Amino acid sequence: MTIMNKGLATRLGAVVVCFFVLAAAQDKTAGSWIDPGWLRGFIGQQVGGLDKLKVPATNTEIPVPSGYRYETTEAKRYLGKLLFHDPVRTARIDINTGQPKDLPEGTSFGGTYSATDPLIQKIFPETSKATGSEAQDVVAATIQTGSCGACHIGEAAGKAGQQINFNVGGEGRGYTDENGNFFPRRRPQSILAKLRTEPIFPGDVLVDALPTLTDIWVDHGKDVITTPAYFYHYPNPPGTLNTAAAAADPNLQLLATGRLDQLDSVARMSPSMVGFAFNNRLLLGGFAGNPQSTPGSLNPFSDPAQENLTLLLLDAHRMLNFQSTALRMIPAFVKLFRDAFPQEAAMDTGDLTTLVSDDTELRATATFLRTVVTRNTPFDRFVAGDDRALTPAQRRGARLFFTKATDGGAGCFSCHSGPMLNKQHNDPDVTGVGAFVEENFFNVGIGDHPIQALNALARGHLDPANLGKDGFPYHAEDNGRQEITHDPSDAFRFRVLTMRQLKDGRNFTHNGSFTKVRDVVEYFNAGVPQDPTAGAAPTLSARFTNPRGPGYPRGLGLSERQVDDLTDFLENALYDPALVHYDPNSSTDTFQPNERDLTYSKYHPELIALGAKDGFMLSGEAIDDNDPLTQRDEGIAPPIDVTSEASIALVDRDIQGGQQRDVYQITNISTSIIDTNLLMIAQSLPSGVLLIGRHTGVTSNGDPYLRIFLTNGVLLPGQSTVQTLNFKVPQGAAPVSYNLDLRSGQGNP
Repeated sequence: MTIMNKGLATRLGAVVVCFFVLAAAQDKTAGSWIDPGWLRGFIGQQVGGLDKLKVPATNTEIPVPSGYRYETTEAKRYLGKLLFHDPVRTARIDINTGQPKDLPEGTSFGGTYSATDPLIQKIFPETSKATGSEAQDVVAATIQTGSCGACHIGEAAGKAGQQINFNVGGEGRGYTDENGNFFPRRRPQSILAKLRTEPIFPGDVLVDALPTLTDIWVDHGKDVITTPAYFYHYPNPPGTLNTAAAAADPNLQLLATGRLDQLDSVARMSPSMVGFAFNNRLLLGGFAGNPQSTPGSLNPFSDPAQENLTLLLLDAHRMLNFQSTALRMIPAFVKLFRDAFPQEAAMDTGDLTTLVSDDTELRATATFLRTVVTRNTPFDRFVAGDDRALTPAQRRGARLFFTKATDGGAGCFSCHSGPMLNKQHNDPDVTGVGAFVEENFFNVGIGDHPIQALNALARGHLDPANLGKDGFPYHAEDNGRQEITHDPSDAFRFRVLTMRQLKDGRNFTHNGSFTKVRDVVEYFNAGVPQDPTAGAAPTLSARFTNPRGPGYPRGLGLSERQVDDLTDFLENALYDPALVHYDPNSSTDTFQPNERDLTYSKYHPELIALGAKDGFMLSGEAIDDNDPLTQRDEGIAPPIDVTSEASIALVDRDIQGGQQRDVYQITNISTSIIDTNLLMIAQSLPSGVLLIGRHTGVTSNGDPYLRIFLTNGVLLPGQSTVQTLNFKVPQGAAPVSYNLDLRSGQGNP
């Protein structure tokens, strides 16, 4: 054994400590390992204190305006959550009077069916031939089939989960693959009338008339294609509401509105609901929350952004003035309104019109949405002091996020600070709704959403000779914040959104053109505008094109590894699974109704006594959507028989070792889509024969089946799939014969 001199050991120990201190210091600036304590201090220094990043621990600590109208209570939040996801409210279908003016006599669906005006006929030539019975068929197929949750689902971070979002007039919610991964899938119903003969945007199935927030007015003989706010600023100066005068003026006529056409779709990506409480303007152009004096505003009650938004959405999504009647007929809902609104309950005369109204509904929904936050991401745990919460790569990504671009970082925090990472870092109210307004809107060169083609068509702006990158006529209709302020200096500027829960976001930016977080990071790293019109506008932000300052190349200049690290931080360090998957031990609540919300017999037995049924919304309808495809998606309705829609060909059979292997080619020979799971049911099997393998089951009649997870959730007309049935048979038995039945759906047959 060698005994080291004690003094020498002490000196060597000091050298080693010094070496690691120096190494750590180098890592803080250029290395791959970052000390958690140092990083935490650095982030706090950059944002003015770590408290500015901390999410309120309870719902009652989330910022709200003062007063009874806006207070947060659990009763109000619970009611709002159930309202948000219940399709019973979308009852304003094919109502053409007083919207806010009467639409042309003899028309249906917001002036888009059986239209006689030459302008409308030009835009929707096919529906001028539609009959009243056809309109009624569409009404029956679409009324009360969507909800707020149709375009804002928990599995997609409170967004639609697909580029084009459909509420009423759509069908389906989504499907799972064989590994349990969920894929949002909602599309237009096949019953909808065709309006055009040629598609004008990717995914156009010719049935959408106008974007939901588009009205076509005739003002003193001039066609105006604009938003629903136009009526409320006519003919008075901004801020002066005189709806009676506007309604009576024959010089102002409403020709058509996307708020009432047969398909409810919005011409922007549906924004995430995460962090709803921490904004003073909502929607991507900031439509909600403006004072009524703003030229493009619609805020008659001077509410903050949250209640203003839920009011706007009642009008936009087929609920205003009609939902209350439907809700008053459901005793369990009436009970929850009494619990949530004691003052209105005391004032109600017995007809429920004071208690259950558009006003109480929008306030309950706003209360629920204020509580949609994530509290338990790895980053939240790191900020709270957990050194192990972030991986080394995520710590490197966090350093880039919180380092100015001029100092070699990505500079994300300059626009994404505060608890929800959605505000300017120097906002005086960064932990609340925010004091800054226009500072949160930027032009980063993004082009139109595909649905904006409908606005371009209405305005006569589509040129078949001028094609965009998607192969369809190019358009640049969406001018962002300018639509609200009418200020050219706001052209193409859009609202900064939260960075939380991006992992489930699926589509990003207001046009939904990016499908991966890494693609967005690479876009900002390059600093090159996507769209020629937005990119050529004087409002294009230098924080996007030249974030490192004058004299530097465009973009951030990050390396591939740095892009990887930043993407890892954004996707994984800012993700809270409890927003999607119910965790009774988490302080983050699911966005979707969960076990605690819908197991009324256990958690709300008083609602069972009033007719509530476990697992369903209080109306008895499916969650979010209530069309037949959604009912099959959610397993509420049994799979449907599609045997007659397919050809079934046995292409191979092999019998050996006590097993029979039958290979089939199944082809969709119909004109309809065969959806989601295809169930192959072997009927009349002889005794002693078993269907074996993964994803097999037994029907309620005792017949075995194989569940097939179709590629992309569909078998389109003309498409084929090859599938194998494996049977365990007695040794030496003759080939087994049976009848094959096909079913479509995600439930059990």
